[in-house]
Amino acid sequence: MYTRFFKVNHQQHVYLTFLAEAYEGLCTVSTTDKQLGIVRISAPAGRERELDDFIRALTGEIDMEETSPDD
Repeated sequence: MYTRFFKVNHQQHVYLTFLAEAYEGLCTVSTTDKQLGIVRISAPAGRERELDDFIRALTGEIDMEETSPDD
């Protein structure tokens, strides 16, 4: 499993989840800290590059800041 963590605001989290679901099987989006707006985006092994491309495309639409799981 390939996992990255991001800080996003609530409204953008809903949009992010909607887009992720549209790309069936690419990744899952889970909230890890609701107060801070931290989400975990995970992709199955072998889809790391696709997830990175997806996230790169999203940065133009969604204000998301990569963070560590400990933040």
